[in-house]
Amino acid sequence: MNRSRVRPPLWLFRAAMKSVMIIFAIALLLFSCKKGPPEISFTHGTADIGCSDAAYDIGAYVANEYTRLHAEAFVSVYRASTVALFDSLLSGARSEAFLDHALSSAESSAFQAAGLNLYTYPVAHFPVYLLVHQNAGVSELDSAGLLRILDGRSNNWKEFGGGDIPIRPYLPRPGEGAWQALTNYFGEFDSVAAVICSSSAHMLELAGNDEGALLVYSKKAADAQGFKKLYWKNAEATVAANPKTILEDPRWPFMITLTYVTTKMKSDVAAGYLTFIVSNDGQKMVMKEGYRPASVPVRVIQMKAPPENESAPG
Repeated sequence: MNRSRVRPPLWLFRAAMKSVMIIFAIALLLFSCKKGPPEISFTHGTADIGCSDAAYDIGAYVANEYTRLHAEAFVSVYRASTVALFDSLLSGARSEAFLDHALSSAESSAFQAAGLNLYTYPVAHFPVYLLVHQNAGVSELDSAGLLRILDGRSNNWKEFGGGDIPIRPYLPRPGEGAWQALTNYFGEFDSVAAVICSSSAHMLELAGNDEGALLVYSKKAADAQGFKKLYWKNAEATVAANPKTILEDPRWPFMITLTYVTTKMKSDVAAGYLTFIVSNDGQKMVMKEGYRPASVPVRVIQMKAPPENESAPG
């Protein structure tokens, strides 16, 4: 029996081919629009870094400069207490923070006990200022006097050559770098007669109209309007509490070390920010802002050839 092959109409073949091409085009379009994993690098992505109160200003300043230099990097910083930041690192909720002190052996041991790696990078040093109200009438203080004030044995500025004004110390919270600077020098306090403040702004708010105020302050002293720096009386010497003097004379005893701490080695924007702030350019910025850099930036010196009648030093 002869069977004849029936060919489909040409229009049907063309319609089928057109449908296949449309389906292929749609698939290609969907594939090309599908976003792959975002690129993560030192200069591409985002980072959100917690800073203790004393580290916030320099941390935010460098973050702004870093994002200005790298358009696809965004670094935001937020302010939190040193204790809260430390706890967030220890719990694993955060992997990096900008603290206001070098970690003690006990703090480092806590990370080791939790099975966490710990990487610390000193970024800058800064003095803890002793500030008094400009009407207090005192200009210097020694260690014995400060200790008597802190533990409540001395409570009037006339004892130190000032006016008949009751003394009221204002301190940051325990755990903050300025508090640790005091305990590093005096040892742990059994009790402290002081107003405890959550931040430098809170301290200025509470002490603003108190003529007897003594501030233990870890920000730029010029920002504390109405207050002046005390000189530190140390035997025969009286040392001014400012970064330049501290670079020349290390006898000022109260200093904080702004330290970047991370529990993970990464290659993201946070790592790029850290790399930048500890680099030569970053440390120059730190120094320019009035902080003592953790490493002395290399200075570029323009050398010139000696005159013909002079020989180069051997």
